[in-house]
Order: sequence, then C-alpha cells, then structure tokens
Amino acid sequence: MQSDRRPTVTDEVIVINDDLDVNYGVFKNGFTFRRAANSWRLWPMLEFVPPKLNPTIAEMFDAGVAWTLCEHVSVAVSGWAEYIFEGPDGPITQVWTPGCHNADNGGGYLPAGEFTRCFHDDFTLCCVVQKFQRTPGIQYNFEVMTGSATLGSGALFVHYVTGPRQRQTDFDLVAGHVLDIAPSDIAIIGRLR
Repeated sequence: MQSDRRPTVTDEVIVINDDLDVNYGVFKNGFTFRRAANSWRLWPMLEFVPPKLNPTIAEMFDAGVAWTLCEHVSVAVSGWAEYIFEGPDGPITQVWTPGCHNADNGGGYLPAGEFTRCFHDDFTLCCVVQKFQRTPGIQYNFEVMTGSATLGSGALFVHYVTGPRQRQTDFDLVAGHVLDIAPSDIAIIGRLR
C-alpha cells in the first residue's frame, strides 16, 4: 500500500522567481505511487489542445488516455519509471527514460484520470513547479529544448536540466540569443504568455 505523499529520497529546489521553482526529485526505487484523478487542480489549467509534437504524450493521447494541459513541465533526468495509464480498453504501460517529458503547446500535459508510477534505478524528475502564492493574472509558457538554437523571442529564463550546466539558469534572454546545448542535453525555456 502506498504510504508517502511524495515518495522521494531527495528533493532539491531551485528558485526561479516569485511564482516558480525548479524541483529535482529522486524517487524511491521499487516504490509504486498512485496519483488520483484530477490531482493537478492546484495548478492553473490551460485551454486544452491535443498534443502534436511530443511523441511521449501524443502516443498515449492517441491510445485514448485523457489529459489536461497545465502550467507545469516534467523532464526525466535519470533512471526509469513505468507509467501506467487507464485507456479505453484497460491499463496501458509506458516506460519513461531520460529525456521523456510532458511539454507541448506551451504547457505540460498531465493525466486527467488516475495513474500509477513505479520507480527504478534512482528515477530523477526535474519539474517546473508553481508556488501557491503566485502572482495573479500571470501565465507562463514553457518549452523543452534539446540541441543548440537561436531564440526567436525573448525568454524569462532558460534552465539547464542536463549537461555541463545542469541545475544552472540564465535569466532575461533577448531574441537572437544563441543557446549552446549539446544534442543530448535538455533545457527548459520559460516565457510569459
């Protein structure tokens, strides 16, 4: 039976601003964690748009798993986890490995229904987390980037999830700024909507 609300061995919190933190959580090996339906309701919901670019989410959406779209991003950093969703014909298992993330259409997709995760090999998840006393009326747009790119528009921040600058953040970047990210590395870009 599940006994922990957040089954992590360690948590590291990095402050982004008055509204957002980045959290790195290492989850307990072999632990199975069930998330209740609609357990994300504390995070601001965005207008739902079907996922189109992220194969991790689009595959489950196409299989009939119901999703919500929130101001939240999760990226798998290390280890692996089994995510078990309820599809129209029963349970569907998806394995999350480093690089899997939930970002698409400017937000993060989270299951609408109950789902279960089982953690292995020090599964580590990096998440952009909303603070409870956030600024009213502000909305954020998130993107997960792999590989170098030139910013087409300014960004409030770029947080380096993996690579030589892991856990570092650059702030107030202007359009035209070149992000030096290796093809195997990951960064989260945050902007205002």
